[in-house]
Amino acid sequence: MNNSDTLPIYPYRDDGQLIWDAIYNWVNDYLSIYYTSDDVIVADKDLQDWGATLVSLDGGRVENFGEDSQGQIKTRDYLVKAVSTIIFIGSAQHAAVNFSQKTYMMYVPGFPLARYLMPPTSTEDRESFMQGLPSLSQALEQINTLYLLGSVNHTKLGNYYASAFPENQELQLALNKFKESLNAAATIINQRNQSPERLMPYEFMLPENIPQSINI
Repeated sequence: MNNSDTLPIYPYRDDGQLIWDAIYNWVNDYLSIYYTSDDVIVADKDLQDWGATLVSLDGGRVENFGEDSQGQIKTRDYLVKAVSTIIFIGSAQHAAVNFSQKTYMMYVPGFPLARYLMPPTSTEDRESFMQGLPSLSQALEQINTLYLLGSVNHTKLGNYYASAFPENQELQLALNKFKESLNAAATIINQRNQSPERLMPYEFMLPENIPQSINI
């Protein structure tokens, strides 16, 4: 999937890279304000306790987290990648997976969640196709569920409450840079969606469609 020569048109990858870069740079700018060196990272007991909790059998049970695979965080570079990954998965990746369900799966004949007969062996066998579809009540349940999953979006990536961050000029500059990066990404994605190379617009990685985190 990473090879653009093999797969030249892959909107999730291409648009997602723009969002990843914006998030990564924002996290790097943010953490650089408070962690001025790797020594500060190592000395932060709360941070190290967090890493240890993630890998603990009594905690998150996350395998191979930390630079020793036991939860220890030794460098700012590793912390930036870890935090960026968490934010990206909880915001952009979840948005792309979750909200696309409503778009593509609410038309039940095109995407039934179950089939109740063997699949037809001929494209002319319309009766078998229709009889194998879910019942009306099950189809309505699928529509209602997907409408709920794909319609709840309370926040928007990059739009934080004014009280979320302290009065810090350096931090505000970093936040403004993040918002500018998201706006630039939106411009590129909209241009790509107007290109004839895309059979249909892919809008799930538009920053305006990405919540701060999972909210369903």
